[in-house]
Amino acid sequence: MRAIIEIFLAIIFSGVIGSSCAKFLSATIKKETIIKVSSGLGSLESFTKKLTTN
Repeated sequence: MRAIIEIFLAIIFSGVIGSSCAKFLSATIKKETIIKVSSGLGSLESFTKKLTTN
């Protein structure tokens, strides 16, 4: 009976830790994505200007 309870608690704690880690990882990925897109946006604008002026 104790082994079943330990397994059940391990599953619960793994889910809680995994979900909080996933939230942190998701926020980090979103922040890095915004930084990369922002820095690449200027070069994309200049590239499209070159295409449209030619």
